[in-house]
Amino acid sequence: MKFSADIRNRLLPITLSQAIGFLCGVVGVKITTRLIAPADYGAYGVFLTFAPLGMWVVHAGLIKFTGRHWAASADRGALLREVLRAGARKLPWLVVATLVATLAMNAAGFLHLWPALFASAVLLSAGLLAQTALQAERSHWTDFAVSSAASLTRSFVPPLLYLFAGGSLLALEAGYCVHAAVFACTCLYLLAKYRSTKPLAPPQLTPVYEGPLFIVLSLAGWLMTAVNRWLVAGFFGVEKAGYFTLASNVGMIVTSMLGLIFVQYFQPGLFASASEAPAQRRQLARRVDLIAATYCGLSLAGVVALRTISPWLIGPLISEKYRPALGLILAAGCFGAAMTTAQFFHVMLLAGRREKACGPVDFTTALTLAGVGLGAAFAGERWFLLWLTITPVVPWLVSRPLARHYYFKPAAAGEPALGP
Repeated sequence: MKFSADIRNRLLPITLSQAIGFLCGVVGVKITTRLIAPADYGAYGVFLTFAPLGMWVVHAGLIKFTGRHWAASADRGALLREVLRAGARKLPWLVVATLVATLAMNAAGFLHLWPALFASAVLLSAGLLAQTALQAERSHWTDFAVSSAASLTRSFVPPLLYLFAGGSLLALEAGYCVHAAVFACTCLYLLAKYRSTKPLAPPQLTPVYEGPLFIVLSLAGWLMTAVNRWLVAGFFGVEKAGYFTLASNVGMIVTSMLGLIFVQYFQPGLFASASEAPAQRRQLARRVDLIAATYCGLSLAGVVALRTISPWLIGPLISEKYRPALGLILAAGCFGAAMTTAQFFHVMLLAGRREKACGPVDFTTALTLAGVGLGAAFAGERWFLLWLTITPVVPWLVSRPLARHYYFKPAAAGEPALGP
């Protein structure tokens, strides 16, 4: 009985959320490849690497804190108010980050590009923080509504605005702002029940989550999501970046959505079972290994299957002008699987209250992926794609040994010096 209730209340809404995302992604690919020129899609793909600067970098620590402590909080209204205020205090950093990003992308288009980038970054931060709270309290059917609305607006609003605007890159950016606004407003509305007018309670926000540690850590994670598009655009041209962006989006249909299902389903249980008892720590580590291995195997099998059938997608799904993207699907998908697999060992450290140990683990993984990738790009496109294809070994050879090294250290010794 409990098992069937668990499926109905947890696994079913989580899976349905990803199913809606999958369908939106499939139809979105068909619309995008017919409406948007590869060069414009390449420039838009670079814009999308900077849009998450808030949620993946500046506000990353606050979002991770919410996911780790929301469910156990005795006063969620006070916690929400505290986290939102802390997020507002970080907005000047987001202003600076988006200004630098805008100048790096297109200084000539600053007047329209920066407002779109800053608005998207702020709204995505607010939306993800609220969605993380909903997931932490296991409001999975509510999260299903949020995820479905986000999938619909993300997949369809930008290309349709592009069509109505006669092929304007600005329309793509404005469409993404609309998506971010719908996402943020929906999530925050659903958390309105926790609005509190009581006097401020004793602080719940742990300093390590508000300090520079998680900003620095998340900077590495964000760079991993963006670096390959930058390398392709810089070394092989913006049109090739358009093909790579499509290949990444197609590959993400398998790797990202499967990863979201795994993380959303298993993470609360991992956090709840954390303990300093050696036997329980070993048990949790074994469970993480099993989860990561299962995810990695399924995602790679899905990517290979997707690449195998991809020639039959030209016409029914993908426009002929994007045929060169087919040869990039395997490489982009394998890299996506590698990043998500490494994330499970990051979750293990958070569950085991070894937050500061995330530093050396995440940075070593990021430097390995980015450093070898840069060298491979210098060597040529063939070597670059080969490297991306074999990156799924990196989490097992680098991330897992380092994470377990710190995870099994006693609490006093298990925190490296990095961080406040």
